[in-house]
Amino acid sequence: MRISRYLYLYASRIKTINVFVFSLFLCIVAQLFPSTVSAASSAITNPIQAQTFGQLVEAIAKAITAIGIPLVAIFLVWSGFLFVTARGNEEQLKRAKATFFWSLVGGAVVIGAWALAVAIVNFAKGLG
Repeated sequence: MRISRYLYLYASRIKTINVFVFSLFLCIVAQLFPSTVSAASSAITNPIQAQTFGQLVEAIAKAITAIGIPLVAIFLVWSGFLFVTARGNEEQLKRAKATFFWSLVGGAVVIGAWALAVAIVNFAKGLG
């Protein structure tokens, strides 16, 4: 009985993660490729306003940061809520600490990815 409970919890978490990742993918696609084709014009315009690879990398980094930072803030607030509702329960405190830790790691990854993208663009600009 105990194993089936863990399998059920694992499967429900995987479903939640899959829905979250798919939703995040749709948000990124919507940010990067807005509808720019008008009915009056027969020409298809470039939906990405970037003219160079560097501008494209900056646009992608900006979109990921614009989505990631609010998510980090939401998860930090959620971990605070978990701390408050734990009321000394060791298992719930452990969960709250893990949520807080991974929220900080996620924030560091988002900010690091943005910094890395900007560094790569600046390096590429310096080459040519």
